[in-house]
Amino acid sequence: AERGARLIEGCVEGIALAAGGTRAAGAVVDGTEVAADAVVIAMGPWSLLACRWLPLPAVYGIKGHSLVFDYEPSPVSLFVELETGDGEVAAPEINPRPDGTTYVCGLSGEHALPVDPADVLPEAGACTRLRRMTASVSPGLGASRVLAEQACFRPVTSDGLPLVGPVPGIAGAFVATGHSVWGMLNAPSTGEAMAALIAGDAQGGVDLRPYDPARLERLDPEALIS
Repeated sequence: AERGARLIEGCVEGIALAAGGTRAAGAVVDGTEVAADAVVIAMGPWSLLACRWLPLPAVYGIKGHSLVFDYEPSPVSLFVELETGDGEVAAPEINPRPDGTTYVCGLSGEHALPVDPADVLPEAGACTRLRRMTASVSPGLGASRVLAEQACFRPVTSDGLPLVGPVPGIAGAFVATGHSVWGMLNAPSTGEAMAALIAGDAQGGVDLRPYDPARLERLDPEALIS
């Protein structure tokens, strides 16, 4: 607020276009057009919804599960690959946190992406299986109290690389999504690169050419289920 920023909470229903549909002029939020010099699509897997408004490639959601344990071991992360008794191969990750908890994630797969993120719930039995796997690696961790059972969707693209750059053919429109499991790690550099790009610095210290949205075919908006 001190530098003139204003936060508006609402549901984006579209992108306002000008100059014959070749320039983004703002966003339609809850039926009201909010004018803007630049529009950035950064909605994780829900960036897929923007394919209705802009010429963008598809972004898919991969569902993953996680547990948060009330357990403070030594500060060492574990990246495990194990085979269960029924032949299932899984790769759970175990990450201690500074707050005295331990985060365990794994069991990813393709599932339908709900339109409302609040509707994302763990698959039946997935968290139980993940806890059983955790106990096989660390009995002490597996027996500790579970603080949270969670599920999320990670954004991925058809070639596995993020979409970071200008939307093809639409001036003033940009996209930053598709980082898969590396979203938190790459968020700072992505944000810095996008800020530079919007400000007119095509490089900004980061070579965005491998992540150019124009490298992939646009998704036909008719392919989206209403």
